[in-house]
Amino acid sequence: MTRSPSVLRSALDLLSIRLVLKQIGLALLVFALYALWLRVPDASVIDVIASALLALIVLAVAGGGESTLILRLAGTARSPWRLLRGGLFLLAGVALWFAWTTLLDHMHGDDYLRAGYLNSRFPHSLRNFFSFAHIVLWLGWMWTALEWIGAGVIAVFVFAATVSSQPLRPMTRALSCLSYWIALVLGITAATVLTGSLIEWTPGHGLHVEMLSLVLRLSLAVLVDAAVVCLLLAILAVCVRRTDSLYSTPAGTPDESQPRTVDKP
Repeated sequence: MTRSPSVLRSALDLLSIRLVLKQIGLALLVFALYALWLRVPDASVIDVIASALLALIVLAVAGGGESTLILRLAGTARSPWRLLRGGLFLLAGVALWFAWTTLLDHMHGDDYLRAGYLNSRFPHSLRNFFSFAHIVLWLGWMWTALEWIGAGVIAVFVFAATVSSQPLRPMTRALSCLSYWIALVLGITAATVLTGSLIEWTPGHGLHVEMLSLVLRLSLAVLVDAAVVCLLLAILAVCVRRTDSLYSTPAGTPDESQPRTVDKP
């Protein structure tokens, strides 16, 4: 019996420069269409109709393009119905993301009251460590962690519902995959820190040098962020593929590489 490779190694086999460039190209196309949609006036009925049609085009390109990448990664056949369903689930995932972040922002507003109360409950000897500023900082880290955990759960739901008609099994496998959560935490942390550092840094050697530096820094940040997103999608694709292979062959039957019948002696 051969041992199957790890989830991360299989995901790295699926990851490629072509996939990352497709993800970046799709994001740039959606961004360009969105910028064009913002410039459409609404002075007349025709302008409103054109704005509504362009908004539908933006949603169709974003949902259909991302669904195509997801289905190709998972090795699932692409059909108009699957692309439509994937686009609808992506919209549902975006709505869930906004609802989750809005809820966290509402709860985040009382951090100063919580920090003051928690600081007052600690003994005087510990208040230097559990100070008001430290507790506010830790609460901010907690809300950020909850935000990205919610994003990870929503991503699993959208991916599994897009590629599978029975998404419960691949969702369960993906949510219990340690590699997915490690890649999510490390990848998002690295992308956030690196992107922030690249955006805030300026060379300070004139306008032309700063403009060239800005283009290079933005390109590197986009490349890193897209690579992290594609790695997470590849891990989810591996989880879906292994779930499908696990339940595609009934228990007790021989593998496809072995003969199902033998010659009689």
